[in-house]
Amino acid sequence: MQQPVHCTASSTGRWSTTTILLCALTAFVGCSTTNERSEQTMDTGLPISAAMQAYDVERYTLRHEILVEQKAIAGSATIAFNALAPMTQLELNFDPNYDIERIESGGNDLTYEQTDNSLLITLEGEIQTGDAGSVTVHYHGVPIEAVRPPWNGGFTWEETPSGKPWIATSFQGEGCDIWWPCKDHPSDEPSGVDLYITVPDELVVAANGVLIDVQQETDGRQTYHWQTNVMTNNYGIALNIAPYVKIESVYQSSNGTSIPVVFYAIEDHEEQARALFDSEMHSTLEFFERVVGPYPWGQEKVGIAETPHLGMEHQTINAYGNEFKRDDYGFDWLLHHEFAHEWFGNLVSVPNYADLWIHEGLGAYMQIVYTEEVMGDAAAHHRLYKSYLNINSCQPVSPRGEFSDDQLNNDGKGPAVNIYTKGSWVAHSLRYVLGDDLFWDTIRFLLYGTTEPDKLQPPISAVHRTTDDFATIASDISGQDMSWFFEVYVRNGPLPELDMQQDGSDVVLTWQTENDLPFDMPVPVRIDGSIRRIEFSDNVARLENLEAGSLQIDPEMRILRKLASLPSCEEQIAEEAQAEAASDSD
Repeated sequence: MQQPVHCTASSTGRWSTTTILLCALTAFVGCSTTNERSEQTMDTGLPISAAMQAYDVERYTLRHEILVEQKAIAGSATIAFNALAPMTQLELNFDPNYDIERIESGGNDLTYEQTDNSLLITLEGEIQTGDAGSVTVHYHGVPIEAVRPPWNGGFTWEETPSGKPWIATSFQGEGCDIWWPCKDHPSDEPSGVDLYITVPDELVVAANGVLIDVQQETDGRQTYHWQTNVMTNNYGIALNIAPYVKIESVYQSSNGTSIPVVFYAIEDHEEQARALFDSEMHSTLEFFERVVGPYPWGQEKVGIAETPHLGMEHQTINAYGNEFKRDDYGFDWLLHHEFAHEWFGNLVSVPNYADLWIHEGLGAYMQIVYTEEVMGDAAAHHRLYKSYLNINSCQPVSPRGEFSDDQLNNDGKGPAVNIYTKGSWVAHSLRYVLGDDLFWDTIRFLLYGTTEPDKLQPPISAVHRTTDDFATIASDISGQDMSWFFEVYVRNGPLPELDMQQDGSDVVLTWQTENDLPFDMPVPVRIDGSIRRIEFSDNVARLENLEAGSLQIDPEMRILRKLASLPSCEEQIAEEAQAEAASDSD
């Protein structure tokens, strides 16, 4: 790394125009402009140290100049925290490619040490358990530039069709430390965030929460102050900057809240955005509120920002880049999926990436449920089956233990390959075994901690949930132990197989599971034109006085199981090896 460039903000923490421009130019030369970072910096959710376990983040306050021409940022981040144990040092995660100007607390400079992934700040004195603290880090530099957003994220610096700047952030897989010094772990979400973002006055900033103020600066720039006062997962914090136009309405929530609904569309696409807004925004809101419960952030807004990447579930300001296209099922799946994350990912979020299927699998299942509603059973079954064919038979949905984002993905070969596909099928099969009423009550309790969420008024509290929490809630709501269901479907890779044998005048159905795990999953069977639910005991069911050829197993695709169309784990491994060998020979 090159020698740091020292640029100093004024005593008020604001940057003068001259300082900004000079600092930006020198910083651009002095800082690395490549995307090369350590593996730790480019990962998120790695195990946290004892020092990080000693505090809880209360609030982030981010003040940044966006230096468009240099693709750089300059400003500060204030981290307010509460001590969970006595503290003499604050440890944060932070990209070391930024140049730190100074770190202060209460106007006093603090000493610090920086490693490849950590920023270790020596506090003025010991902070006792239960006390609050705050530090401000002043820094500048060139943030990581996204190479394939949102999957390989960072800052995206693009232009609109008319040639104006179009900037967005996305860092679900990389973490908040590529933007500001933070506690980069999903188990600790701030209770609120303030963003003061200064941009050229031709641009608009769309971010989380409520727009408090737009301050006109004296040199052709303006500062947007956005504020959210609810728990927000770190990757749900976002900037969207462009020559936006606002498309607005008000939605009356199921709990009586009047919710502002805003779509920030680039000028070039205002007409298409208005058509999508008018045709789908309110109907999508109505669907989610009717099926699962009230929009959780009604006191702030429903927000969508058009982005130069496909999309991301940024809280109260979902990123949208699907080019206003309806899919084969009659609606904009991307708009619907990212909006699902306001419930599955933002209202309920996971403290460990091993449980990420709760975000993605349940979020993806909502498109299947919506397809069922607007297009009918045949279309929903088609969508389900396409998803089924992409299940990886080797990987569980949620492995036990702690996983970072990269560990879960493992270069496309880890459990993350199943969080959408198998995850949505787990939800679908749970819906069958519990029945609609108990299933949706389970989902509501998972989200809100109650089966009657329409009685809740904002602010609605966000919660952390794990796979084990989900299994416990399903068991409590249904009045039966559901641990066997989650053990086979979620914790194990290979799918259960249903064997059917003729035994004299009877048909015997037997579930075969990995390691002979107990699995008394009921099965719908069509017999003489009607569908019966067949219950199992010790993995076996006997149907008396029937011929195997007269039965149709699971005619409506309700049960996740191994079918002939899906390769086994061994077959998938062999196919991958064959594909790699063919690629190497080319």
